[in-house]
Amino acid sequence: MPSLDEVAPDNTQKYRKAETMPPLDIPPDLSTSRINDQVAGNEQSSATYSEYEEASTNPLAARYNITPESKPALSGEGDDRHLVVPGDRDETWQRIEAFWADIDMNIHRKDQRIGLMDTQPDVDGYAYRVRMERGDVNRSARVYVNGTDETNRSNQKDEAMLRQLAEYLGGLYQQDKARAEASLPSSAAQQTEARVILLDEAEGQQALLVEQEFTTVWDRVGRVLDSRGFAVEDRDRSRGTYYVRYLDPFNEAEREEPGFFGRMAFWKDDDEVTPEEYYYIKLISDASDTRITVLDSEQVRTSSETAKRLLGLIQEQLTQ
Repeated sequence: MPSLDEVAPDNTQKYRKAETMPPLDIPPDLSTSRINDQVAGNEQSSATYSEYEEASTNPLAARYNITPESKPALSGEGDDRHLVVPGDRDETWQRIEAFWADIDMNIHRKDQRIGLMDTQPDVDGYAYRVRMERGDVNRSARVYVNGTDETNRSNQKDEAMLRQLAEYLGGLYQQDKARAEASLPSSAAQQTEARVILLDEAEGQQALLVEQEFTTVWDRVGRVLDSRGFAVEDRDRSRGTYYVRYLDPFNEAEREEPGFFGRMAFWKDDDEVTPEEYYYIKLISDASDTRITVLDSEQVRTSSETAKRLLGLIQEQLTQ
């Protein structure tokens, strides 16, 4: 099993008191998100309804490639220390039950409806309480592990058990990922394995070299542009060009527009559009490989920072 630093990262919502359980303290304010302790690899899947719903509540996701974490994660400090687990919450609950069985600890009582689970005391007489809540994004959960005796809680034991649970769930995540990759069709597997190399060329210009033939890369780049929210104004396969409008978030943030949403807006009026917002993504067949370059609105190679960021974004998506 991979080490913890290779396997799990995280989030909390309002705690709901249980009528059938002993009264518990209201958790501290959970509005601050401090993410740390990376433990698992990253992965993106094809679009689902839940991802569409998430995009509707997080409009910056598609436009600026800002997406929620898709791996188990530890987060927070002190009383706010918790584990964020992506995926179906019912499955997460079942895996937490399996975790206690795996380390030979019995469950004293549980209520999935309110997300509470108490264990029997361990050999040292210390019993744990798991509290599972909805995460900040769709299909995710926040998991807290604390001692059931509030007057004799051990932060050290709570942290150790939380990290042990994180490692357990992170290991299952890695197994899920391996099974998903193994079930990919051979063509999809070949796409995943194809190398995408960033080349530094003359005059500060860059290009991507994709070790696949033109037809495959053309289709893949088209899917990237569509899924990442680019405004594709025109595409000409015979010339190997996609004509796109792209608002660089770094440039937008530097502009003197009032308010946060004003700075990040990509819904400008037509009279506000500038030529610097339009680019040609050009694909060139090179034997069994394909080169990708970025041209400005005049179809001239550009070495701008925005062009480099565009290539970096395409490279990132093609290597997933």
